Amino acid sequence: MPNNQSGKALPLVIIAVVALAAGAILYGVLNNAPPADGAPGSAGASAADTEQLASLQETLNTTLALPIGFKTVEDFELTDANGETITQAALDDKWSLMFFGYTHCPDVCPITLQIMKNMVAKLEAQGTEAPQIIFVTVDPARDTAEVMNQYIAYFNEDFIGITGDQNRIHDMTSQLGIVASFTANDEDPDNYIVDHSASLLLIDPQRRLRGKVSPPLDVDNIISDYLNVTSAPS
Repeated sequence: MPNNQSGKALPLVIIAVVALAAGAILYGVLNNAPPADGAPGSAGASAADTEQLASLQETLNTTLALPIGFKTVEDFELTDANGETITQAALDDKWSLMFFGYTHCPDVCPITLQIMKNMVAKLEAQGTEAPQIIFVTVDPARDTAEVMNQYIAYFNEDFIGITGDQNRIHDMTSQLGIVASFTANDEDPDNYIVDHSASLLLIDPQRRLRGKVSPPLDVDNIISDYLNVTSAPS
C-alpha cells in the first residue's frame, strides 16, 4: 500500500525546523493552517521555544517533533470496538499513539499493529509505561465494532479500536491531516482498496499532537523517540 506521507520529506522538514522557526513551516506543510498562539513561528513564540524544539528533533529517529501549540485533537463522538460510545476523553491523562487504517488492509495495517504490539511488550518488560494504542478505521462501512473487536484482539486486547459514522471519521482524519483514498474494484465491489497515511500520531495527555512517526517503523526507534518526546519540557 502506498504511503501518502513520504519518508523522503522528513529530512527537509527537520532542516526547516532548525533553520526557519519551525512552527510556521510545519503548519504550512501539514495542513495549510496558520501557527497557533504560542507555537514557534507565531507572534507568541520565543527563541527558546524554537531552540528547544530543534534540540528535541536532533534526538529523534523517525519522529517529527511538533510545537506544543501546533494542534489539539478536537472533540469527537464515535464507537469503540465494544460498541460503546467513545469520545475525546479517552485521550485524557495518558500518552497515545494513534494509527489510521482498516481491517482489510493487506500489509501496512497488520504489520504496524504487530510492531505496536512488540513495542508495548518491550516497554512493559522494561518497567516503563507504554502509550495506549488507538487504531481508527478509515473504512467504517466494513469495519463494524464487532469486526474491529476481533481484529484488535489478535494483536492486543488492550488496544483501542474506533469506528463509527463515515462523516465523523472524515472530520477526524481531516482535522489531523490523515489522507484516505478509496479505489473501486469492478470485479469484486466489496473488496475495494483504501490507500491511507501510514504515519503514527503521538498525542500527549492534554490531547495535543506532539509528534508524527513516519515509516519505516522500527520498535527500538519508536521507543527511543517516545521516551525523548515524553521526557521533553511541556
